[in-house]
Amino acid sequence: MSTATQGAQETAQQGGVGDGPTARVVLEIDNVTKRFGATQALKGVSFRVHAGEILALVGANGAGKSTLMSIVSGSLTPTSGSLRVNGKEAVLGSVKDASASGIETITQNVDDALVPDATVWENLVFPQIADNRFGAFPSVKAMRAEAERIAAGRLTIDLNETVRHLSTSDKQQVLIARALASKPVVLILDEPTAALGVQESERLHADVRRLAQQGTAIIFISHHMGEVAELCDSAVVLRDGAEVATFTKPLDTTAIVRAMLGDLADGLQHDGERGDTARKHAHTSGRTVLSLKGVRSFRNTRANNIDIHEGEVVGLTGLIGAGKTELISQIVGDRPLISGTMTLDGKPYDPHHPSDAIRAGVGYVPEDRAVQGEIPDWSIRENLSLPDLKRYRHRYGLLSFSREESAAQHVIKTLGIVGTSTAPIKSLSGGNRQKVIVGRWVSAQSKVLIFDEPFRGVDIGAREDIARLLRKTGTALVASSDPEEILQVADRILVMSNGVITGEVDPASTTADELSQLIADEAGISARRETNENGDEAGKSAVASDEELDRELDKEPVA
Repeated sequence: MSTATQGAQETAQQGGVGDGPTARVVLEIDNVTKRFGATQALKGVSFRVHAGEILALVGANGAGKSTLMSIVSGSLTPTSGSLRVNGKEAVLGSVKDASASGIETITQNVDDALVPDATVWENLVFPQIADNRFGAFPSVKAMRAEAERIAAGRLTIDLNETVRHLSTSDKQQVLIARALASKPVVLILDEPTAALGVQESERLHADVRRLAQQGTAIIFISHHMGEVAELCDSAVVLRDGAEVATFTKPLDTTAIVRAMLGDLADGLQHDGERGDTARKHAHTSGRTVLSLKGVRSFRNTRANNIDIHEGEVVGLTGLIGAGKTELISQIVGDRPLISGTMTLDGKPYDPHHPSDAIRAGVGYVPEDRAVQGEIPDWSIRENLSLPDLKRYRHRYGLLSFSREESAAQHVIKTLGIVGTSTAPIKSLSGGNRQKVIVGRWVSAQSKVLIFDEPFRGVDIGAREDIARLLRKTGTALVASSDPEEILQVADRILVMSNGVITGEVDPASTTADELSQLIADEAGISARRETNENGDEAGKSAVASDEELDRELDKEPVA
């Protein structure tokens, strides 16, 4: 055990973390190891979690966080070591065993925990149905009433909606509400805010604090150091499967990042330098690669004009639901254009399917990579080469293994992907899977890259690797609801609210707090404007032409 860990535990015992009646230890992880064949995934990890404590578990992608939490949640058994819950040794052979012990987990892969063709309210009560809490002949009325109780104050979505039709953010909200309803002794949250916007994240933080005040121990896994510092009482750092440091409040995020990355931390740029560095790498040729004229995110909103120049990384930010994904879906042909026109390299561009966009030279990383972005059973090498198979063919049409392997090794090395080229992508951590999806489009030499929330589950070092690669080789439009992420990668940032681009921000002179405030302010202004416009237009036809809409909204398309 590290000196930092011993010091932190002594602080806790003396009344630091979990002070007062909540200082009782509820979970002890003692010298836990895990081996997968020749790979030592965990190397004797030990720490304690107290009642009422919010403990951050942090580390770079592949550090062992997911493996450790899979053991605590009953999904995996340790090779050696032990767990104690409320002072009693716990042998957790399944997720059900863990739940019976008071341990609930929400993982990154939200679709794995939901039944897509069932309604929201049915998904909320499925665990209780499985435990026979409603009896042998469950009453629909009773189950519906319980679902409404679980949702009260937490969910604003329609309980009758089919889960398949929900956004990733809404699916996450369903899982969070379901887990909180059981009032667990220990709640494990694995990247819970990765799919959430600012407002949804703040609501989750409030729920977490309230649970902690009631005595629930929280293990909070996050790559966002600002979130960790604001929310958590302590932080345990894993690196290469080992516990290397433990920190207590006030949490020093710089020291935490250094502990996470070791020598690699010295290569990271300081926050204040990122914007300047990005702008220095942006090309100044002025050649427009992708141009959007009069394009709308939603039917009854003002139109937008966007020009993306060669070598430029344009950020698109706003709250979840602001219209970013809807705009991107039209750019890549996943939805038909509502209005306006697009050009690519000066030529008309009108894709009717994502395959049309790929053939035209547009790379696309979707918001939900597990559904739209990867083939889980295929290897890293195969997933990397998938978008551009022609590039890897011999003259007789057969795929060249050596060409595929060379390209795969380049991406693996450049982005620090933990895994061999032949490993199935489903065997990787969430962050490493995302790096594969991002890396394949950069290696495909696309004309322009369209990324929708590309940094979910990606640690700070990997984000910088991706940002550096984009600035060096790419022309891109990157959408993200996270101000810290978008400031790290973009040359300039467009702020969107209710489907309309309301302003442009220079990353070199803007902080994450300032951008967050601007996003919130613009959302409030747009909401008030929309309310006024809807009131003024009462009684008019619900369907208007593009020209009529622009006249009624009394504004030219935003440039």
